[in-house]
Amino acid sequence: MSSLRLGDTVIPYEERKNSRIKRLSIRVTPEKVRVSAPVSTSREEIQIFLQQNQEWILENWGKLQKIARESKREYLTGEKVPYLGKELTLQICDSQGKMIRAIYNIEEESLEISIPQSFTQELREEAVREILEKWYKEKARPYFLQKLSYWSREMGVSYNKFRLKGQKTRWGSCSTLGNINLNWRLIMAPEPVIDYIVIHELSHLIYMDHSKEFWKHVARFCPNYREHRHWLRKNGHTLVI
Repeated sequence: MSSLRLGDTVIPYEERKNSRIKRLSIRVTPEKVRVSAPVSTSREEIQIFLQQNQEWILENWGKLQKIARESKREYLTGEKVPYLGKELTLQICDSQGKMIRAIYNIEEESLEISIPQSFTQELREEAVREILEKWYKEKARPYFLQKLSYWSREMGVSYNKFRLKGQKTRWGSCSTLGNINLNWRLIMAPEPVIDYIVIHELSHLIYMDHSKEFWKHVARFCPNYREHRHWLRKNGHTLVI
């Protein structure tokens, strides 16, 4: 990945050109700045576009970096972690053995994680991160499969294979072979947001683009898709462990 220098600030930078893209656009995430452009766009045009939007890029990059610093997890008892749009309270417990496990208490909306008492603080943090990711993935796979089964029936489509992925910048994808990929981090989002992403990717089985027809098809099954898309753009960076 290349870098983008704006004044004294250097930001990871990605450039994407595609025949389906009709106009220049910029997306700022906590990890990078990405420019999407039509295939015919010259390097000079992209540079001018970046300079014209420099103030906006720097403002949003700064905001996202501040949020990332403030939301950095310490993996301590009482800390909150998201799950299906709710906040679960972490309960970190010492165990005498070597087993590391996570137990979800639905009534108390808490997640109890047992860590060997002999672990150093650094090992404890690493162990909590690993067991959290494992727990989220175990919850995500059957939940997403259930959603895919329901919405594929409702929409009258059939997908080929499903894979659980961990992309940093994509919530889902649909290949030309009909394979659906969904990001396991989506399990942290509210159910309507997950429904939107599932409907979005299943709609690609009919429209392999983001044309007006595609969005009309999405809206048919998810009338409030703009609201859910906005939620992800605003809160997606918080769906991390």
